[in-house]
Amino acid sequence: MKCLRYVALPLLLMCVINAWSQSDYVPLGSRQYDLLTRLELKLRTDSVLNFSAVKPFERKTVTDRLYYIQALAAAGKIHLSKVDEYNLNLVLKDNFDWRPGLGDTTIPLKNLFTSSIKNNPAYIGVKRGDFSAYISPLLDLELGHDNNLNHPLFMNRRGFYLRGTLSKGIGYYSYFTTNQERDPLYVQQYAQKYQAVPGAGYYKNYQTDGFDYFDARGGIMFKAGKSIDFQFAYDKVFIGNGIRSLILSDGSNDMLFLKINTRFWKFQYYNLFAQLVSSYQRGPDYLRPQKYMTLHYLDFQATKWLNIGLFEDVMFGRSSGFDLNYLNPIIFYRSVEQQLGSPDKVTLGGNIKANVFKNTQLYSQIIINEFVMKEVLRYRDGYYANKQALQLGFKSIDVFGIKNLDVQGEVNLIRPFVYSHYDSVGSFTHYNQPLAHPLGANLREFLGVIKYQPINRLQLTAKAMYIEQGLDSAGYNFGANPFEFYTSNRISDYGFHIGSGLLAKTAMVSATVTYELIPNLFFDVTGTIRKYKVVNQPDFTSNIIMLGMRWNLARRTFDF
Repeated sequence: MKCLRYVALPLLLMCVINAWSQSDYVPLGSRQYDLLTRLELKLRTDSVLNFSAVKPFERKTVTDRLYYIQALAAAGKIHLSKVDEYNLNLVLKDNFDWRPGLGDTTIPLKNLFTSSIKNNPAYIGVKRGDFSAYISPLLDLELGHDNNLNHPLFMNRRGFYLRGTLSKGIGYYSYFTTNQERDPLYVQQYAQKYQAVPGAGYYKNYQTDGFDYFDARGGIMFKAGKSIDFQFAYDKVFIGNGIRSLILSDGSNDMLFLKINTRFWKFQYYNLFAQLVSSYQRGPDYLRPQKYMTLHYLDFQATKWLNIGLFEDVMFGRSSGFDLNYLNPIIFYRSVEQQLGSPDKVTLGGNIKANVFKNTQLYSQIIINEFVMKEVLRYRDGYYANKQALQLGFKSIDVFGIKNLDVQGEVNLIRPFVYSHYDSVGSFTHYNQPLAHPLGANLREFLGVIKYQPINRLQLTAKAMYIEQGLDSAGYNFGANPFEFYTSNRISDYGFHIGSGLLAKTAMVSATVTYELIPNLFFDVTGTIRKYKVVNQPDFTSNIIMLGMRWNLARRTFDF
């Protein structure tokens, strides 16, 4: 991504002149996010935690805020349960490198094996002045059964996570795992349909029905004063407060991006410039087709309890590389796209979050890809270019007065063709996978999650999901698959509603018991029942059980 490289290097050189401390980011899926959600709802009006839409979070910011909250709890200004205190202390130990007053130190190899005695996370590393490097092992070993397969399921992930600082103003991180897995049959069918393993990139077949791939991420971070952060990375980004994101999710492969976060008054303003891979056919190795995305997200703390976000993004491709017209971090993208002849896919929308009640949060997302007023006023006619989507959800903690019993519910409504374009470059996809909802569009979805941590080391999680989606039928395009051009095989301009086409219904429930033997070493047992029904076709039922052990890694799930 030549343009981003040319821009990132001068920015880096300018920023280190007036350097401010810069850390890595808390990996997506970390248990730190559950704790931060609980603390945000307990405090309700916290000026830092309320800016929670764009993830991952900077580790130093998280650590500083947790020390502040710990002081509030010690002063009796906020009540934390015993489990909350346990989780907070463990997170601070995870983020030990940003402990106030930390001096030069060396953490030897034996710490990997002796840290559990002191109830500390396992890592090795060194700190000398403004330079630091810390490394943690990553391991995930799982074995399971799917009633639709003759061979056992398995997952084998192992690698390392490295983080640190090169100087006071430059942080870095590197995540690497090598992975072999045999996934449930419905996941294998998804991979065959899209020629992509969910959440992964380049892969090879392993044995007869498994996948083998690397997951290598990393980045460098720097600041320009107190108010502007830069991240140049190959990683994932998630925007929203829900289980899903209709704006940008972390369910596809990693991407190369430059992210700028500017903070002023009650605002945080994010710019994301990314290089993506357009849809392609698997086969012999060759240069994958490139495309690009630029995204602006303005986060506004309207009141102490109300947060409003506005965003716009454009997906485009150019044979010459990144279009410099989209490099301006302020300008309205739609006007630029019109000046260029409207060749690209522009999406607008909003994200709102309200901590309206004690221990309860309401949230919503709306996205608008195309908007024709006269057709919106005749919504029941089902005009194909009414490309909008809506999310509604809530989070509630300590439900019924039971400490650490948390509930989340969510509804997603996505009209046909929302993520499609008239060519593969403009579709809202990356590396043969959707960038927002994993199933694409033309669907209504109901989700629920219950989490209960009755004691320090034990967590119980239950999930439920129901989806209705309209699939392509009789060779006609009904707007579910974002890789299908909205100009191709469309039966007409009208009559498109959520669920139009061949109706498919998915119902899934799962339950997980997780026990933490020592810090960050988890044992999981998960049971899943999934039923899939397409009109006039036999039901497809999956009964899945998985047992596993993971160390410093989040669980890998397939919730679709």
